Amino acid sequence: MENRILRLLSTAAAAIAVLSFATSATAANVVLNNVDPPGSGLNDPTPASPVGGNPGTTVGDQRLNVFQFAADKWGATLESDVTIIVQASFTPLPCNAAGGVLGAAGTLQIFANFPGAGVANTWYHGALANAQAGFDLTPGAPDPGLLQPPFNDDMVAFFNANLGSPGCIENSGWYYGLDNNQAPNQIDFLSVVTHEISHGIGFSEFADEGTGGLIAGLPGIYSTFMFDTAQVKTFAEMTDAERLVAQVSGNNLVWIGASVTDAAPAALGPRPSIRILRPKSIAGTLGVQQASFGPPLRVNGGMTGQVKLVDDGVAGGTDACEPIQNNLNGKIALIDRGGCAFTTKVLNAQAAGAKGAIVANNQPGGPAPMGGFSPFVTIPSVGITLDQGDAIKAAGKVNLKLILDPTKLAGANDDGFVQLYAPNPVQPGSSKSHFDTSATPNLLMEPSITADLDSATDLDLTPNVFEDIGWVLQ
Repeated sequence: MENRILRLLSTAAAAIAVLSFATSATAANVVLNNVDPPGSGLNDPTPASPVGGNPGTTVGDQRLNVFQFAADKWGATLESDVTIIVQASFTPLPCNAAGGVLGAAGTLQIFANFPGAGVANTWYHGALANAQAGFDLTPGAPDPGLLQPPFNDDMVAFFNANLGSPGCIENSGWYYGLDNNQAPNQIDFLSVVTHEISHGIGFSEFADEGTGGLIAGLPGIYSTFMFDTAQVKTFAEMTDAERLVAQVSGNNLVWIGASVTDAAPAALGPRPSIRILRPKSIAGTLGVQQASFGPPLRVNGGMTGQVKLVDDGVAGGTDACEPIQNNLNGKIALIDRGGCAFTTKVLNAQAAGAKGAIVANNQPGGPAPMGGFSPFVTIPSVGITLDQGDAIKAAGKVNLKLILDPTKLAGANDDGFVQLYAPNPVQPGSSKSHFDTSATPNLLMEPSITADLDSATDLDLTPNVFEDIGWVLQ
């Protein structure tokens, strides 16, 4: 989900040394400021039947009920003596027939060096700054309209008003139940709202994606826990140029907060991997990116087969964007990234007889991200790096096994640090401010909402991020 629609306002008083956190003993009160006009968005009067525990009888009522459910869940998770106000609206967001932006959110204000700040000379999201200060740093009534002064609200969140209409993720629609029980063609609104509120609460990074620059030369508290294992620096310690490298560094960008690291073994499963059996020159185990579609890999047994490079007969022929011309019966297809959706590539390989598929990245950095959704994919597929793909191609006849490695965590590096989303090229609004898509089970704060999230009851590692950056949990 996008998180870059922000309005960053206001520094507070003069610089001060590191201070202790303000004491808070109450559950946070998260409330909605509905800025949609009458008759639309959160006020849509279209009749609707109650669904999934949501008693609303209009579309607008159901949307409001979902929003309040998510707000109450975060309120019961965090401590703050200051009400958190979420400005919200339905509006058209970028999309096409196959995919698009479901929601976008971010803090309306950031503060540094406020009374009670946990770390000096560091930006905090407005809601967290208020919680640490113990009072509202911008007191006053909720804002009178969408992104209108005086900007007293703590965050703004947008949701796609065109979802399911022609040209915008066609043949889909919002699911307004409170039980994460959406149909295959529906998008779970509860998971999207919960995800977007998380960005406004603190799950986002502020450095400019084009220049690597910091706002007024100060890092955000989130960036102090982002660590590049190749450069051996946190995002906050880097130069602008080093941040540009880190944001596209693939699996090298990790979260080093103690709360997330300690909770990861209980939240993450075994790591999707390729075990190359032959030739011996490249034998070994490689971490891969399991696709968000198709059947999962297995811990025991796995799938063994010979790799065969695809040929779709067009140009280079290895991107599988057209029907594949060579026989892949019983083979594991090797495909190059680019030109079309990952689901298209794997479906074409499946139609040509492949029993599995591997997609090699066409950019340096991490594995091909393998996002997407299709109920028609019946073979497992994974993404690998550009270098790994080149090595397999150069080795000739390669036999390997697609497995889950129970000795490693899916979505964490070998040292147990959870990985952040850092694809190459950078994905504006998504890079850095999400967990990596290699996490299994899927996490709430990955860049795409997946059908298997259980946000009604499980916020997975997201509260741990908040604890690391200075929130007190209930």
